[in-house]
Formats: sequence, C-alpha cells, structure tokens
Amino acid sequence: MKLKTVRARQGLLWVRAGFTVFFRQPLAFAALFALFGLVVFVLLQLPAVGPVLALSLMPVATVAFLLATREVLAGRIATPRLALLPLRDPLNRNRLLQLGAAYAAAAIAVVLLSHVLDGGRFAAAIEAIATEETTAAAAAAALEDPLLPWSVLLRLGLMALLSLAFWHAPALVCWGRMPVNKALFASIVACWRSRGAFAVYGIAWFGLTMLFVTLLQVVTALLGLQQVMGLAVLPLTMLVSTIFYASLYFSFVDAFDLSGGPDSSEDEAKTA
Repeated sequence: MKLKTVRARQGLLWVRAGFTVFFRQPLAFAALFALFGLVVFVLLQLPAVGPVLALSLMPVATVAFLLATREVLAGRIATPRLALLPLRDPLNRNRLLQLGAAYAAAAIAVVLLSHVLDGGRFAAAIEAIATEETTAAAAAAALEDPLLPWSVLLRLGLMALLSLAFWHAPALVCWGRMPVNKALFASIVACWRSRGAFAVYGIAWFGLTMLFVTLLQVVTALLGLQQVMGLAVLPLTMLVSTIFYASLYFSFVDAFDLSGGPDSSEDEAKTA
C-alpha cells in the first residue's frame, strides 16, 4: 500500500462523492448511523466508563462506514451487519480495540489539556448555557468573555492534530494489516501530504453546514415555526454527519493504493 499524491481540489470531490454514494442507499447509511448512535446513547448511560467506551468505538464505526461505502459502490446492499464485520478477524479486532483505547485516551487528554490552558473558560460557558438556574444575563456574560473564541480555537486545533493520527488509521489497520503504531504514523504522513485537500474538505463541510442551518432558519421563519427550529436541527445534524462518514472512504482511496472500488474520488464523481 503506497501513498499517492492528492491535489487540493480533490477535497471538494470527496464531499461530492459522499453525497452521491449516500443518495444511492440513504436508508442503509441512515440505519448504520442510527445503530452506532443507539450504542453510543446506551454507553453514555454508564457512569464514569460510558464516555470512554463511546470514544473507543470510533475506529470500529469508521471502518463500518468505509465498508458500507465500498459495498454501495460495488452495487451491493449495505446492511447494519457491517458494524460487526471489522471485529470478526481476531487480528483486526485486537488492533481496533487498541486503536479505540488510544483514541479515547488521547481525546480525554486533549480535553484536560484544553481545560488547563484556557483556565476553564470553555467549560464555564457551556455550564452557564446548559444550567437552567443560570440567568440570561449570566449566560450572556459567559459568552461575551473575550478569551472564549481563543478557547474554542484551541480545542479545534488540538482535535485537528488528533485527527491527523486517527483519520486513516482504522483503515490501515484492517486493510493495510498495519500494527497500530505504524498505522498512526502513516495516517499522519498521509494527512500532512494531503493537507491542501483536507483544508478544502473541511472548509466545504463547514460552508455546507452553515448553508443548511441558514436555509432551515429562513424556512422556519417564513412558515412561522421558529419554535421547531431546535427540533429540526437534530435530524439535519444527523443527515450531514451520515453523509460526512460516507465520504471518508474517498479520502482514503485517494491517499493510498487500494484494490476494489473506484481508483479515486474523481472516478466516483464521474459516475454522478
């Protein structure tokens, strides 16, 4: 498995290919996303260990969506059984569990480090918004903290660095048969070499999300249904998240030589 050169414009093609493959089998992708969402919801009910287990599930979820996209491109039905498929092989299972544990530990470390560096400003703002007893004036004061944007950017930056290591690692463990340490290193190298494409990819998803939210606000305002705005955001978020996961496959096949499926997102875009 060799690294390939990825041009910046391919970031847009990953997004387009994600939409294309999703709408070929929208119910299949939605069912897979709902399954993992249900599992995460159940895990979060467990005190203390629940959030850690939920974070540990991310590599398995990533591989399941990669498999789902590959199944759809091959003309087969993507079923929820794909959620368990990565765990059938003992070697893959052990490495994915190691990868999940590493991801959970790293994500928690990012949260703790961010909390220390920003002096707890972000946590205080979230608590002020979420607590019913907080007055509107107190919530507004927390949000008007001039250092709050820095706190948000700090977390986004640290999570972006974390994503470099874990973006391709699940696929490299399962399809490249790499040990965890090599998969993490290869993922960092591949993401860095494709940084232009990933920058375009991230900007495109951010822009689309803002566009969808704005359209939703306009529609609900025109219909006089502003009160349902909060309820409508949840399914919209789930839709965008599902399509995002469906697009991950194309960022991988564009970065690494891989047999099966289209050679790149450009090949998939041509079939749209």
